Amino acid sequence: MTSYTAPRLTDALERDLLAKAMETEFRFHLLRSIKNFALGIAYFVNSVRTQANARYTY
Repeated sequence: MTSYTAPRLTDALERDLLAKAMETEFRFHLLRSIKNFALGIAYFVNSVRTQANARYTY
């Protein structure tokens, strides 16, 4: 008969890991913000271009 013992985290270690995970989750991500800004501008330009093309096709 073999028994499997899973490693158990101490409360302090678990708190530290959770704090680091939450810090990473809520940290400001500059590159992600720049990418989202650029995608927003590209979407806006594309929608304006589409509306302009639709207006001049008739």
